[in-house]
Amino acid sequence: MKSPPSRKWSTTPHTRYAFVYLVCVTVVIAWGSSTSTDEIDRTHTARSPDPLTAVLVAQNDSRQSEDRIAAEPVARKSRNATIRSLDDLEQFRSPFKRHLELLFLLSDADEKQVLRLLEESNEAKPQRRLQLQKPILQRLTQLNPRKAYEQIELLEQDNTSHLIDWIFMEWSSFNLEEAVSFAESLGDDQKFAALRSVLAERSDLSEQQRLRIARQLGNEQHAINLNMQERLSKPIDNPEETWNELVSVVQDNPGQFWMLATVARAWVEKDGLRILDQISESMTNSQTRQHVLQAVLLNAAKDTPEIAFEYALKFDSNPDSNLGSLGFVSLVSAVTSTWVKSDPRSALDAASGVEQLGLRRKLEESVVTAWANQNPQDVLSAIETLPEHVRQSATRTAISSWVNEDPHEAANFVASMEGGSRASAASSLVVAWTRQTDYKDSIEWVLNEPGISDLKGFLLPEVLSYLAYVDPQFAMEKALEQPIADGDLGLEATVIFRLSHNDIDEAIRFLPQVRPGSTKTAAYEYVGKMYIQHGATEDALNLAQELPSSNRSEYFQALLTTWSRSDPESLLNSIDSLPTSEVKSKAARVLTISNKRHKGLSEKQVQSVEKYLSNEDAEGIRN
Repeated sequence: MKSPPSRKWSTTPHTRYAFVYLVCVTVVIAWGSSTSTDEIDRTHTARSPDPLTAVLVAQNDSRQSEDRIAAEPVARKSRNATIRSLDDLEQFRSPFKRHLELLFLLSDADEKQVLRLLEESNEAKPQRRLQLQKPILQRLTQLNPRKAYEQIELLEQDNTSHLIDWIFMEWSSFNLEEAVSFAESLGDDQKFAALRSVLAERSDLSEQQRLRIARQLGNEQHAINLNMQERLSKPIDNPEETWNELVSVVQDNPGQFWMLATVARAWVEKDGLRILDQISESMTNSQTRQHVLQAVLLNAAKDTPEIAFEYALKFDSNPDSNLGSLGFVSLVSAVTSTWVKSDPRSALDAASGVEQLGLRRKLEESVVTAWANQNPQDVLSAIETLPEHVRQSATRTAISSWVNEDPHEAANFVASMEGGSRASAASSLVVAWTRQTDYKDSIEWVLNEPGISDLKGFLLPEVLSYLAYVDPQFAMEKALEQPIADGDLGLEATVIFRLSHNDIDEAIRFLPQVRPGSTKTAAYEYVGKMYIQHGATEDALNLAQELPSSNRSEYFQALLTTWSRSDPESLLNSIDSLPTSEVKSKAARVLTISNKRHKGLSEKQVQSVEKYLSNEDAEGIRN
């Protein structure tokens, strides 16, 4: 095979590629025009078009003529392709170069060659297939559009809608009437895809031409929407007239809410919020009304939030608004969420002025939550001045937001706080801090920060409890370092409690490290209860054997209430395995009392445990 003739250029390589690309695109258009002109002429002489069709034909002829004239001087240059098959494209690393060479090849290809290339494209890698098939299918459309459509079923694509797009966009560019006529014979989905593609490509068509084609293809609404989109992309000179024209047509179509919202905003900008009543009354669809009013009020809230807020309240109090309480709360919340960005204190004051108690509380919570996320330090500084019912949630939200940005700065602020929210803020801080990468610093702050020394006993179990989720080994080490105060449990019992709920195997692993005495018994009780709740009664019984015999009665008595509720029959069957007559009596007592409420045992089964009751427990049941 001869090498292609060399080209001499006086420009840079990048300039050469850009020029060739433009040449190729022009040639593709010219080829399509030249191959279809005769057929178009025959179509035009075979029937007398209506006036609108005549306009379309004239536009097509003009476009074809211009394309041919522009393409003729450079058509020969496009024939210097350096490839003969799709496999040859792999020699080029650049996607742009591959695409350019493919266009060169296609510009000289006849129908038979294009069909062969299309068949080859099915063997291409999935990530390359679409890149190859689009220009090939477009070229085949220029040569034989009906044949191009027939190939859709032969192409290995899960979604063929884009294939239809390519064909009809290309087809409509050189023979609009034929493309539309062919689309009429398709199924509904394919017909709509063709309509969408034709109108997207032929942006030169007038509104009336679009409507005529859309009616022909059975979806006039699409053209109406497209026409309105174009009109709304420009300044609206008469929003009231546009609104009246549009409202009855699109208000029941959720996908077109934005049109009404756009016109309504323009109308309000022209005449003020006073026309909201007229806008609201002209809509019969409550969902559309909600959407449009929210769009208008959100826009108004940026400049005049007080007035927007008043209008939201007005629509709620109007029995004819048909918004309903849920819609209204959403409206006012939307306004306050915008207002709080610019002036949170004013937004909160407005919310606190609402008469209805339930609504007032919801709005206050909404404002304070947004404020706390936006500026946590301001909220914490003003925490004692906020409505009492929002202080705890505001503290929690503000601390969580601040810790995400800088936990140490947040910790220093909390240590300097005064007032009733200080303990809540410290608690929220250690909980949020344990979720950060520097979680180990949280317990060091609790142990060593002088500003919260009076809260240390309250905060230590809390921080260790959450650290047990994050790093159980570290949590256990820190717990064991802390002395056990008289009458208290060692903090490792707190770690075991959390672990038993989260990962019982991990809790079992740490049990031997627990210090002896009541701390050890409590830790074993936590695990034993979880065993019972999960139906592992044998494990709960065996666990007791690891305790000193003097602690086993206490262990079992702690399990009895949970056991009687979770699995009364299991407790009934295990009663003889309990270590002492006192524990057996307590088990019988719990079973008898529990069964009065939950009816987990038969009367005969309940009677069978009476023999285990001590006189004292039997008397307690009767009383």
